Amino acid sequence: MISFSFVPKNGEEESFLEIYKELEKDGITGVETIIGDHLPIESYGKYPIKGVHLLYYPTWLEFWKEEKEKIQEDFFNEEGVMNYYRSLEKEILLETFKKQFESAKLVKAKYLVFHVSHVRPKDIFTFDFEYTSKEVLDETLKIVNEVFKGEGPLLLFENLPWPGLTLKNYELAKYFFERVEYKNKGFLLDLSHIVCTEKNIKNFQDTDRYIVNKIRDLKELNRFIYGVHVNGIEFKRYLERDFSKEIEKWKKGDRGQKFKVELEHMKNLDPHRVYGGDLKSIFNELPNLKYINFELNFSSFENLKEVVKEQLNYVK
Repeated sequence: MISFSFVPKNGEEESFLEIYKELEKDGITGVETIIGDHLPIESYGKYPIKGVHLLYYPTWLEFWKEEKEKIQEDFFNEEGVMNYYRSLEKEILLETFKKQFESAKLVKAKYLVFHVSHVRPKDIFTFDFEYTSKEVLDETLKIVNEVFKGEGPLLLFENLPWPGLTLKNYELAKYFFERVEYKNKGFLLDLSHIVCTEKNIKNFQDTDRYIVNKIRDLKELNRFIYGVHVNGIEFKRYLERDFSKEIEKWKKGDRGQKFKVELEHMKNLDPHRVYGGDLKSIFNELPNLKYINFELNFSSFENLKEVVKEQLNYVK
């Protein structure tokens, strides 16, 4: 099944269906979406939803562990915390994901995507983490095993470049997967996330080889990779830059200004471009691949149609 990522807004149904009908002829069979409060849950039934990407908090570990001094550093005050989490109590994380789980069932999603990762805002420039992947995995397990119970869609855990599930370490991936109590589970491999912090990646040939090798390093776990997010990075040696100016600008800003600096940095690091490599060589390493989703950046409906069609050329 081949889908693309799309988050609907009010009044967009007609425009969406116009391009979707055209893309269906090329082999597109649905969309992966995020369910938010901006749209009534019943409105999602108008869209061909196959997957639901659950809400994601890039920064959550300190909030979950109630480390108030670090929370203050990242969010300044209670208003900043409320704007980000919608509560001052850590139980909001459990409540939010439980609601997302139930909403995904209502729209009859076939699969869910859950980010297993954590990064503090200041660390995205320095990569100087004060927490380990194991710590992130252990705390994530507490949430996952409390939220996802009983029957439900296939739950896919996505790799990110930050501490947590990177899919670059077989032992840690196995450790996490074996401790998830929800039975209907698997992994989702995000192509740009696994390479976007690798400084030696120069082109798509390097990217293809690197991803294939990392899949093989996962040994028997590769049979649980049921989904792939297809997206590519730009090969402009971005990580070789000196980020001292960005860091200084970030330090001086208020929470809103800091967010703008962070967002610009992340767009450069992970721009969600068309993946122009040998996708077949990657897919051939995944014996049980079910869901291929194009997670691409676009500026308009017409541009969405263009990038999806372009990406399809590398799949067929």
